[in-house]
Amino acid sequence: MFVGFGAGDGLAQENAPAQASAPKPAAPSIDPRAMDTLKLMSDRLTQAKSLRFEARSMVPFRAPNGMWISLYGTSRVVKEGATKLFAATRGDFFPYDFYFDGKAVTAFSPTKNFYAEKPAPGSVDDVIEAAYREEGKSFPYSDILVSEPFNTLTEGLVRAVYVGQSILRPLSGSEGITTDHLIFSNKGVEWQIWIDIADHLPRMVCATYLNNLGEPSYTVEFGDWKLDEAVSPETFTYKNTTEAKKVAFRNPMQQGRGVPSGAASQQ
Repeated sequence: MFVGFGAGDGLAQENAPAQASAPKPAAPSIDPRAMDTLKLMSDRLTQAKSLRFEARSMVPFRAPNGMWISLYGTSRVVKEGATKLFAATRGDFFPYDFYFDGKAVTAFSPTKNFYAEKPAPGSVDDVIEAAYREEGKSFPYSDILVSEPFNTLTEGLVRAVYVGQSILRPLSGSEGITTDHLIFSNKGVEWQIWIDIADHLPRMVCATYLNNLGEPSYTVEFGDWKLDEAVSPETFTYKNTTEAKKVAFRNPMQQGRGVPSGAASQQ
């Protein structure tokens, strides 16, 4: 499946003559190959004038009885430049369409037929930062939507490892995709990423947060990437064609923190 990190070194040590006086050299904390591969991915995303992708997420939430439940969600995402973003999210999460046109953000619930909006002049980076600051939540894939993903992903980095190559089954299509498999450790989180060796785009991320004992990992798979295609300006502006009711604005991700009705509710 993939070449294990350090496997060749272990075999060489086993067959080499014993040298009790020579200490085994420590593995480097930051692997340059892992950093270079991550930087190449970041540059590919940053340089794109527009991008589209689909995401499939497994995100952990705590149930009323304290047990952890992984909720499943799908998203269709479109971004153009630094100031336009659209995301349609479905599944176990609170279903919503999210619009940002550089001036305001709007969240529309297709199942409840209501919407909320608020002024938000600025960039996609500003919107994501505000969501974290105000409510501690944003899109599961928000780190690849910021203007400089490399800087965000390597903040507080203490370890980076290039594991090897892995073949993944894509969300769309039938043939496997060869990826570079990387592991990173930041303050409070350990995460892995699989990056397509052909187009240098992310295909899967798995993150484990260390501050909450027992919290499962969250996983996001990416597919159907399209870069630098023309995007209609209407994509990023909400139009109330269903005569939806306007309500007070709340972060849709925060509304999605609850678990499905009745799930793991027994004490």
